[in-house]
Amino acid sequence: MEVKLLLEHRNQSMMLVSIMLIFLGIILGFFASALLKKESPLQPPMAASQEIRNYIIKNQFPIPQEIPTTDEAWIDLRERVNRARAGVVGSSLEALSSRFVVSVERDEILGVPIFRLTPESVNTEGLFIHLHGGGRFFGGGDLAAQEGIIIASKVGIEVISIDYRVPPENPHPAAIEDIARVYWALFAEEPNRKYAIGGTSAGGELALASIHYFKEMNYPIPDALYAGTPRTDATNMSDSLNVLKGIDPVLPTYDGFMDALARLNAGSTRLDDPLISPIFGEFDKFPPVYLVTGTRDLLLSDTVRLHRKLREAGIEASLNVYDGMFHGGYLIAGESPEFHQVHNELREFLVKQFTD
Repeated sequence: MEVKLLLEHRNQSMMLVSIMLIFLGIILGFFASALLKKESPLQPPMAASQEIRNYIIKNQFPIPQEIPTTDEAWIDLRERVNRARAGVVGSSLEALSSRFVVSVERDEILGVPIFRLTPESVNTEGLFIHLHGGGRFFGGGDLAAQEGIIIASKVGIEVISIDYRVPPENPHPAAIEDIARVYWALFAEEPNRKYAIGGTSAGGELALASIHYFKEMNYPIPDALYAGTPRTDATNMSDSLNVLKGIDPVLPTYDGFMDALARLNAGSTRLDDPLISPIFGEFDKFPPVYLVTGTRDLLLSDTVRLHRKLREAGIEASLNVYDGMFHGGYLIAGESPEFHQVHNELREFLVKQFTD
């Protein structure tokens, strides 16, 4: 009898252990599957547009692994990347001007190269001061006006695109000084005009930093600001830098090259200075802000944290998060639904700010 009870108890224990092992296997399998998914950045987001999905499947632009060690090497890299971008079919100013029906005039304001961009149809008498992306490093020359042409056409607004100075020849504060010089000259000429400032990636970052600078200098503040997928914290405190590492096809990580580029930009300035990392500034007196990011944007948290800081300061801020969109995806994945939504809503936002 005792032997029988012992056997039954042993069988029950073995069954319990088996059930626990099966359960543990399911749990481990779940986490293994999650990890494998995270290691597969090409898996498309099902709810995003076909254009965004196709781009993620077909395109991966890894951050350069080799970090330049001399000014000459940085300059060589910058020029090679800019030439490659300029060589993309349909990306020349002439092609974009024709496609979006925008006239392009090269000019200078107080020695700063600019592009005057005028659309065929104007919806507002305001002026948009456009700042190009590219990590405050890439994207100068004719490339500086590419996004500006799109904004001019889609919003129906005159645009000034600024070809600001970049490192290593001209580290911070050169870019912001150029922006301030142009803005002050424009405002002095037409003080009653409505002004907006902004851009994508580093363009949005510089727009935010410029407002901090304008406040320091007691300049009049523009009427609106646009920041698309901006970098707002160069100290790497944002959660998405870790959570989305390897997921964003354009910015897979900020480790290594991008961190070195941030230090190159900053020169002798601390990375937590508000003109380098706008998130650390005070946001009182900021104009209304239109923000764009996506769930696969490595800088998602930079934008979300900025939105919270603006709201805490009582500033009107419109946060627009697109499912599956990566860094700058609405600009570089073709004329996707996201492309049209971002620019149509930017038009509505600016018209509202200029007429209130």
